[in-house]
Amino acid sequence: MNKTTYHRAIATLAFALLACVCWVAAGMVSDRMVQQELTTSVRVEQQMAASIVDNTAQIIASDLAMSRAIPATIAEMDMIQLALAQSHSSAEEIRQTEPERRAKLLAVPALAKLDNFLRNARGFTGLDYVWVVNSDGFCVASSNGIDSNSFVGTDMRMRGYIQKALLGAFNETYGVGRSSGDPGIFIATPVYRDGFLVGAVIAKVSVDRLRHWVARPGTFVTDSNGVIVMAHESRLENRVLPDSPVLRMSRSQRLDAYRRVDFRTLQLINIGERVRADAPWLPPSLARSFFSSGDSSAPSLYDERTGLNSGLAAHIVHPLPNWAEIVSNQRRDRLLVFLTALGVSLLAIVITVSYLRERRLHRGTRHLANQLQSANALLSAEARHDALTGALSRRYFLDTLRREVDLSRSGGVPLSVAIADLDHFKQVNDRFGHATGDRALEHFVRMCEEQLRASDGVGRLGGEEFGLLLPHTSLADAHTVLERLRKRFNQEHCAYLPDDTTLSVSIGITELSDGDTAENLLKRADLALYAAKSGGRDRSEVRPADTRPPMPRHPETA
Repeated sequence: MNKTTYHRAIATLAFALLACVCWVAAGMVSDRMVQQELTTSVRVEQQMAASIVDNTAQIIASDLAMSRAIPATIAEMDMIQLALAQSHSSAEEIRQTEPERRAKLLAVPALAKLDNFLRNARGFTGLDYVWVVNSDGFCVASSNGIDSNSFVGTDMRMRGYIQKALLGAFNETYGVGRSSGDPGIFIATPVYRDGFLVGAVIAKVSVDRLRHWVARPGTFVTDSNGVIVMAHESRLENRVLPDSPVLRMSRSQRLDAYRRVDFRTLQLINIGERVRADAPWLPPSLARSFFSSGDSSAPSLYDERTGLNSGLAAHIVHPLPNWAEIVSNQRRDRLLVFLTALGVSLLAIVITVSYLRERRLHRGTRHLANQLQSANALLSAEARHDALTGALSRRYFLDTLRREVDLSRSGGVPLSVAIADLDHFKQVNDRFGHATGDRALEHFVRMCEEQLRASDGVGRLGGEEFGLLLPHTSLADAHTVLERLRKRFNQEHCAYLPDDTTLSVSIGITELSDGDTAENLLKRADLALYAAKSGGRDRSEVRPADTRPPMPRHPETA
């Protein structure tokens, strides 16, 4: 071997060794770069998925809360309680066939009137069906009483949600209608009269009315048994999550609840290890957050919200939109870094490419952050509660007031409205700061929640002014309750104020009368509040409906 050949062999070996070292170093550098990019992207997508599923859960809770209020309100009506108290089924009626019972019940004038009322109630509440079951488990009145598929006379004793209601438990469950075959949410409310359980009011909301729950791609809703009751992708409906309770139910129980026996399992599995086999640079902490629904090999993020007081749960399978691009970037980066380490001549090109790539990465991150900020702003705008005090927001309080006015007028029950304003609140802010003033507002709202009923409403109208809504309450009773609230608020010291500092509140109260609108009620309550302020504050004033034109509010209290 001559000297030239020897040097050539050494140079080749050194170049190969240098290339191996550069390749290993390029792999480490590119892995680090792509990990940072992936971490940022996953964090943003997780926040977006959490925002979507939180919004879905809030919508479900809000819709169900409003749906629960309807049968609960109907159950409190005297005509319902009296009809149920007088509709016990005799042994002869129990032995009759369903058509015989239906014909007999439809011939009762009081029950026919009740059918008509329920039909009207279903129309303006947005429910699909409303029916009444007596303590023996037979339907005695229904919103479809005059239809060919009427529930009247039907024996409903074997339906689980009715059994629970006839044992005195308020409950709601997902199920499939035995007559219509349509899925929906069944809400059952027990009915009492003079302390005795006399029956139950049942309402059904069709799943088709609730499709806005899954308007976002990747979202789906499951019931307490793990069955997907609705999904953005309809092909996922009636599948079940792995290890769901429905898989442990008997065939008869499945058939009774869902009108079907066989369910396909949604293969929602963690694919982190499988992804790491193809992308070993993926950090284990991120790999544990990668899921697949079984229909796609691309990694997705999974999130859920349970505990919605209804047995329902909101879920989302959110695909990573830029996963393929990130994998491609990792391979490209390794080659770029390798070429950079091998030749100084390529340094300028590599720096330029890396600079452009980083700019594109930051631009994409800012775009995602702006999308997240917009989504959060939209969610905040849709919030139904005041962020500071927890009271109802002004918009939602006014919507609730209009709805209660309609319910009160249609049901013939009293409705009282009040406006409360904390006295000398500006002095509290000036003396102790706005943070202490905020705590005082929270203290007032907490006092209202302790003194008022769960069915009453407290809304923040602005600043230190609050609206109080008391359904099924006459003007005299409202004055008694709110006077007790005023005294309690004045006597119970706020922990955030000095011991020698007391708070007081002035309250204006009025009652709904014929022809009143929500705006008239608030104006009249505002005039009563002005009278309380003018009379020395720390007092409550009532203002019944009259024909005198409203006086302009004093600028000092405006």
